[in-house]
Amino acid sequence: NIQYSNVKGLLNYLPNAKHDITAGFAVTRYDINPGTLNQNIVSAILPVDIEKEQGVEFSAFFDDVMKVNSALDIQYGLRVVNYHFLGPTTLRNYQGNEQPSEGSFLNSESITGSAASYWNIEPRLTVRYLINNRSSLKFGYNRMGQFLQLISNSITPLPTARWKLSDNNIKPQTGDFATLGYFLDWGRGVWGFSAEAYFRQTENLLDYTSGANLQLNPTIETQLLAGTGRAYGLELMVTKKKGSTTGWLSYTYSRSLQNLYATSTDTDTRWYPTIYDKPHGLNVILSTQTDKHNTFGFVFALNSGRPFTSPTGTYLLNGQSYPLYVDRNNDRTPTYHRFDLSWTIDNPSMRERRWEGSWVFTVYNLYSQKNVYSIFFLNSSRGVQAYSLSVFATPLLSLTYNFKFR
Repeated sequence: NIQYSNVKGLLNYLPNAKHDITAGFAVTRYDINPGTLNQNIVSAILPVDIEKEQGVEFSAFFDDVMKVNSALDIQYGLRVVNYHFLGPTTLRNYQGNEQPSEGSFLNSESITGSAASYWNIEPRLTVRYLINNRSSLKFGYNRMGQFLQLISNSITPLPTARWKLSDNNIKPQTGDFATLGYFLDWGRGVWGFSAEAYFRQTENLLDYTSGANLQLNPTIETQLLAGTGRAYGLELMVTKKKGSTTGWLSYTYSRSLQNLYATSTDTDTRWYPTIYDKPHGLNVILSTQTDKHNTFGFVFALNSGRPFTSPTGTYLLNGQSYPLYVDRNNDRTPTYHRFDLSWTIDNPSMRERRWEGSWVFTVYNLYSQKNVYSIFFLNSSRGVQAYSLSVFATPLLSLTYNFKFR
């Protein structure tokens, strides 16, 4: 379990019509109980009690929204953070820059008070420039730090996932994020167009050793690898905002890559895609009202398949064939696509009764596309075989009645 406590103070100051200044502080306390196994239970399996973790984060910040003139707005700010990993705890020390492992372990020491400390400076800047009354440019930049990490080697939320605070071995993640966008309205506000690019650089991004064991592991740092992450992309969107038919169409090109730091146990520092890397994405959402009673909605989604690690060969051990893995996330699932339909039936006459209701009929995955959720490999009498898993591979129907009081 995890407990999160926060105290915050804010002060707002408006010296004149051109400035809106906010300043404040925050104190955040983290308490984590990673879990236990077979406590006070007679079992052939030995009990496990993972040491509890405590941390505190002190921050101070200010922000100023400055109206330079009728065309230019600037918002800038700064946040300073000091984080402490607190005892009582047992710190494990490892050799120099070596990857934490049983082989690089030096010693452990019991610590009370502050066991590890980190500072982070987080500037932020947003600029909006009105080219005319129909178009604008926007630029944004911010830096953020993260002292609480989710440790899970599955893309599916599972109770085996574990929260971990930054300590002497696991450094906080820091990310620099920048965006630049162009926005346009035309047709008296009926149509809109936007083009927005982004770039993010992340340090101390976590990945996992091959065959990582995360389940109630008291030395979780020996299962983790740190590296640099990089994400960038461009989104193009056309929107229809008014009329009986509304909706939007968007295309996104995006990449999410990672590069592990070189260590004595993993010297492959090539960039490889993360599990979130889906280069191409197309989304269409339409809503059309045919009359005062009926509204139809359509959703079409198409995007690149998710990366996964496939074997590059096999090897024999005691007469049994096993997959051989060399590169991380070297393959992709097939392209994902799906079409959904909704039909909403309203009864406007009920408004005179001070409430109104509507029936909503929806069909998810109308044409029964068997999108591949994951691909895995198992040994069989014919050698290593690949299997795929699809989720919601048939149409899902639902009928809902909504009502609200006026």
